[in-house]
Amino acid sequence: MSGERQQVDPEDTFEGEESLGGEFRDDLTSSEPNDSSIYPDATVNIAPESASVYQLKRKHDKIPSLLKLDPDFQRHILWSPKQKSELIESILMGIPLPLIYVKEDDKGVYIIVDGRQRLTTLFEFMNHKFPLQNLVVLTTLNGAYFSNTSKDGTTFDTSLAQSHQSKIEDCPLTLHVIKPPTQDRVTFDLFDRVNRGGTRLNNQEMRNAIYQGAATKLLNTLVTFDSFKEATEHSVKPKRMKDTYLILRMIGFYLWRKGKLLSVNEKGCPLVEYRSDLQDFLGKTMVFLNDQRGSSFCEEFPTMFDRAMKSCVTILGSGCFRLPKKGDGPRRAISMALFEIVSYLMITLIDLPQSQAVSIKDKLTKLLSKKEFVDSIAYIVDSNKSVNKRFKDIEIMIKEIRNA
Repeated sequence: MSGERQQVDPEDTFEGEESLGGEFRDDLTSSEPNDSSIYPDATVNIAPESASVYQLKRKHDKIPSLLKLDPDFQRHILWSPKQKSELIESILMGIPLPLIYVKEDDKGVYIIVDGRQRLTTLFEFMNHKFPLQNLVVLTTLNGAYFSNTSKDGTTFDTSLAQSHQSKIEDCPLTLHVIKPPTQDRVTFDLFDRVNRGGTRLNNQEMRNAIYQGAATKLLNTLVTFDSFKEATEHSVKPKRMKDTYLILRMIGFYLWRKGKLLSVNEKGCPLVEYRSDLQDFLGKTMVFLNDQRGSSFCEEFPTMFDRAMKSCVTILGSGCFRLPKKGDGPRRAISMALFEIVSYLMITLIDLPQSQAVSIKDKLTKLLSKKEFVDSIAYIVDSNKSVNKRFKDIEIMIKEIRNA
């Protein structure tokens, strides 16, 4: 982010939203050199593979699954029964399916990032979840299920002939598999490029697919808290996972400043360092949360977060995550960077006696009157310099309050 955003409806967005990527990327007028550079040290490992529908379904049905389809990934973009039936009809007509893009994790598990609607539809049909309907070419197949008997013994009057079943099971699929150790920011850029003809997935949606586990469960829990919604004035919408992105950033920076964020995939599990590479940083945050070493944090943090959000409302009041408006202009949108540091402040001082807590608002207001501090929140917010500036200032403030 390079400069403040143009004024927008604060109920639709938040300041800093551009860093989500995806459809917002075209709106960036400029960015940090680190964000726009070619990746000179990046390892890119992409391998084309072929597999039948049956082979992929077998991987998906294993326990634990070797192929993951996240139902929440595109929860606002669901295919209609007609679209699902048309996909099956296309296969039976011999029409080849588009490429499927896959991220392979370090355990060999395939995470489908582009093509999940197609595979979900195929697996659901083969599991007798729906019959074909509204077909306009193979009309005689309307009402047909995959076969006449499901695994649980349910029988169906109308089903596909065995030759049609085999055509679906044997349908060849071409996969492009992004293999380790390809970095997240390279992966996101590649998926962004292949999605430019349709709905462009933003970085949080891709992280949500790649790092399923305790991390996604924690984020999906926190965004439902009434305290979070009240503190953000119900203005951070779940659409395109904006709410989970806001909270993930806060968690990552909180763990980093507290010296608790470990790079669990590196030898010796060193502490993660923030070096302006936000996508790599947030990816490592989710990996840590999914790891056993992050399990205690995932258990303890919801209570801390809930208390902190309630304190934001009672101590700081409405609008505590918004920068002061400019002159007579409209009020500003929620500030992503301000949300991070205020949340960090309130979580750190969560057990502060009430006699000392009353000074928090006055000291924060005073800090927000300082140009250099505000600049670290409003301009190039993801640079190492800006991030360190605002957190160092807030940590000095915390020390002053504790020592008062």
